Amino acid sequence: MYLKKVSMLGVLTTTLLSCGAALSAQKQSFQAPLVTESMLLDIAVNDMIVIVGERGHILIKQNGDLVQLDVPTKTTFTAVSTIGNKIWAVGHDATIVASVDGGKSWSIQLQMPELDRPFLDVLFFDDQHGIALGAYGLFYRTRDGGTTWNKELHASVLPLADIEYLDTIKSDQAFYEEELSFILPHFNRVTYKNGKLLLAGEAGLLAVSDNLGESWQRQDIDYYGSFFDVSQFKVDEITLTLAAGLRGNLFARRDVDSDWFSVETCVTTSLNSFVINNEKTFVTGNNGVLFAVDIESVFTDKTLPLDADGCAQSAALTMIDSGVNDAILNADYQNGQLFAVTASGIKFLNAE
Repeated sequence: MYLKKVSMLGVLTTTLLSCGAALSAQKQSFQAPLVTESMLLDIAVNDMIVIVGERGHILIKQNGDLVQLDVPTKTTFTAVSTIGNKIWAVGHDATIVASVDGGKSWSIQLQMPELDRPFLDVLFFDDQHGIALGAYGLFYRTRDGGTTWNKELHASVLPLADIEYLDTIKSDQAFYEEELSFILPHFNRVTYKNGKLLLAGEAGLLAVSDNLGESWQRQDIDYYGSFFDVSQFKVDEITLTLAAGLRGNLFARRDVDSDWFSVETCVTTSLNSFVINNEKTFVTGNNGVLFAVDIESVFTDKTLPLDADGCAQSAALTMIDSGVNDAILNADYQNGQLFAVTASGIKFLNAE
């Protein structure tokens, strides 16, 4: 599916996909009076707070107020990355826009509506080197701040059977690239933690890179649904990886183990993002689902009492009443509160 973090099937997805090309063809973002109540899909919090969403909406927090910026496209933005005063936002029609002055002015660095594929995430390692990735294996890299973006095809994320098949046709480079582009799954999220790049995607895709995504090592896991986020944590001397995905699936793995461990959430709605700040960890989901995660307890066998459906939730998870019914796509945690972006705009959620 096309929306990063939004795993709501049906009307929402259909509407955005059918409108994507028409919206991006228009030349200016829509200045919406109720922009803070529109669908917002990602938030970046570093030296500044930047939020992106549908119809070219990009907001920045200035002097305590949220201000909508003028952007030269109406495409839906799915993700944002910031380095200092520089901002990159990506979205539908393989669009990348950038600002080098904190959002005062913008340029379109890349836009390819003919591909009919969205970027779903973007990550910059410094103000020159970054990657953008998305549906059907879409993967582009820049080493000059976005002046040029170069396409990459990463067969190493695929299952062994697919790699072996591709090896048999490598002599025909054009056919090889065509087949690889067809086989590659959606890349939903990329995270940089502890010197490693982590990739989460469609069809049970989890992969790790030690060289900023130049090559990948696929993780073996007995799960074939989509993952929407993956992150790593240090517990004592052990590295713990958590991956969240469709239908409430949450998996964990320690670097001292070979197998992934299923963490019971007792929910069937999709999980979208990890929120990590001030030694607190949360996982957000559709239908207002919000969990606090006790990382140190993830691998214990302690569970809560059986619920009405006979499910025993992991004791490492604490369900928080978010007070909203919409998909919570991402958030920032500060002072006991989550500043969240959702399918119906910005929400302030009590996280204690």
